[in-house]
Amino acid sequence: MKHDLAIRMRASFYGFAIIGLILLILLPTLLRGQEPEAPATESTPTQRIIHRVEIKGNISPATFENLADAVEQAEAENAVALLVVLDTPGGLMTSMDEMIRSILSSRVPVITYVGPPGASCGSAGVYILYASHLAAMAAATNIGSATPVSMGGGGAPGEDDRIPETAGADDALNMKRKLFNHAIAQMRSLAEFHNRNAEFGVRTITHAENITSTEALRIGAIELMADSEAELLKKADGRRVHMAGGYVTLDLKDARIQDQTTDFRYDILSILNHPFVAYLLLSGGLLGIMMEITHPGNIFPGAIGAICLILGLYAMQTLPIDYTGVLLMGLGIVFFILELSIMSYGLLSIAGVICFVLGSLMLVESGDDFLGVSFALAITSSSLFSLLMAVLVYKGAQAHRAKKVSGYDKLLTEIGVARKDITPDSGTVFIHSEIWQARTRQETIPAGSRVRVLDKDGLTLIVDFAPANEESGNTGSEY
Repeated sequence: MKHDLAIRMRASFYGFAIIGLILLILLPTLLRGQEPEAPATESTPTQRIIHRVEIKGNISPATFENLADAVEQAEAENAVALLVVLDTPGGLMTSMDEMIRSILSSRVPVITYVGPPGASCGSAGVYILYASHLAAMAAATNIGSATPVSMGGGGAPGEDDRIPETAGADDALNMKRKLFNHAIAQMRSLAEFHNRNAEFGVRTITHAENITSTEALRIGAIELMADSEAELLKKADGRRVHMAGGYVTLDLKDARIQDQTTDFRYDILSILNHPFVAYLLLSGGLLGIMMEITHPGNIFPGAIGAICLILGLYAMQTLPIDYTGVLLMGLGIVFFILELSIMSYGLLSIAGVICFVLGSLMLVESGDDFLGVSFALAITSSSLFSLLMAVLVYKGAQAHRAKKVSGYDKLLTEIGVARKDITPDSGTVFIHSEIWQARTRQETIPAGSRVRVLDKDGLTLIVDFAPANEESGNTGSEY
């Protein structure tokens, strides 16, 4: 009982450690959500509003929801414009498409500003900027590299890198051709709608071209450059923009900027979309599942592990991950579990560590470098997780191979004393501090004789004479 309790307490400790890690990640958001709101400023009913929203980091379903809410609020408040401050390396194409539709269908002019200085507009961000009614950038920013990247990771470089001119028998190349042609047509249509440089937009797809904000203004990829948002709004005032219903002249003079208020749910989802958080959740989920398998019945580690695994998989959808890495990490967990039942003298654990580390490296090194995890962090975290798994397996193996202290297996090692004559039909024996019904298979055993258990038939023990040199921790002397 004490041994089982120790195992449960240790497993629960690891479960609480996983919860502590999640709370540590989410602590800044929790504290920010409890900050008191600034008192509302009085404004006249006629004061005009420019709604403002920031989009930072990877483009994800949470980002789309944030923009859609901003458009809805701007329309509900009759804002004169929606200012989108953009800084992104890219993200999911599906979320990008939804954001483009939301911008194009907006009844409020959308001004997208790549800023502040040092920000970037990469991959999916290029499409979003081109879809906006007015495109602007700050100094020391860049735009480009909009080549679609497969979520499953790329193959070896070589002949398959080409984009076929016509459809053929190779379905993989046909799919790549369809994806590129769709992206090119989408970019051209957005550029033509807003009268921007379509050739540059196409080259960001076909050649991953990336240029500075100064060059983007010179070639007509954007309309304005500004060092600050105030300067941008001053320059944008009076410009004509093309919207779904026709051309509209921006009237931004004396308008008040109102920031988009994000809810707690969006803050949580934004944190989950960070690549390193996604990797930690995936690793922690696998660890929790393995703890439940190696220490069955604790429930808590398995439940927390399942939650972390689901959240990790949700977060991974924004990353161009290589699923070979995920499979290798899973194979490493399988090797750790097999170590419990197969005498490999640690070889399976070593194989598990190698698979987990290699899987982590393949997982984070695939796709766009902006969306990955650094090599040092991948090595450190995967090594720590592997070491923790190895310790769990070692402790689990110790528990599985420890001497039995109760149950049927323990009875087979015990020596008892016959209380009454034991015949093939009936009798009683005192063993392991308990009185059992017993019978023999052949000859009668006199009362007081030392016996050993051969088998069990329901609640009746089948016994025989105990060898004279056989000892047990409990010989029935308590009787």
